[in-house]
Amino acid sequence: MDKSWDQQVEDYWNASAAKSGEQLRAELDELLSGLDPNDPRVLFEIASLHDFLGEEQLAVEPYSKALQAGLPGQKQDEARIQLASTLRNLGDFDQAISLLEQVSPDSDLHIDAQGFLTLALSDAGRQTEAVRIAVTALAPASKLYARALSAYAHDLSAPGVAQS
Repeated sequence: MDKSWDQQVEDYWNASAAKSGEQLRAELDELLSGLDPNDPRVLFEIASLHDFLGEEQLAVEPYSKALQAGLPGQKQDEARIQLASTLRNLGDFDQAISLLEQVSPDSDLHIDAQGFLTLALSDAGRQTEAVRIAVTALAPASKLYARALSAYAHDLSAPGVAQS
């Protein structure tokens, strides 16, 4: 797989909104034909299509296999976020949280992961932690009150701890 393949994949997804599931499956099959079915990038695209089509249960295994097989670069964080979102939608909040916490603060997708982490924490009943994560992620974008927002987020009590 090379840049031209990556561009073909990007073109495929950019044109996906107006197509039927049947058409998308056929086009992805064609795009992936001749490639190693165990290649993590192939598994990731298969999982992504299942997810896109609302077939979340079918997306879990190829996402997991893609991560285990060692997706390169940013795709690894994309897979973590997409799998976590899928697991959250399936009610597996703890596994979703675990995956999202693996996205490094140095990642270009860290803020994206924090948004999904906020949702997963909220769904898991950990609202205070969810608010802390959300406000901490939002604070740097604040025009005037970044320091105050960061301090208030830090001061939010942990679940089960009374505030003074």
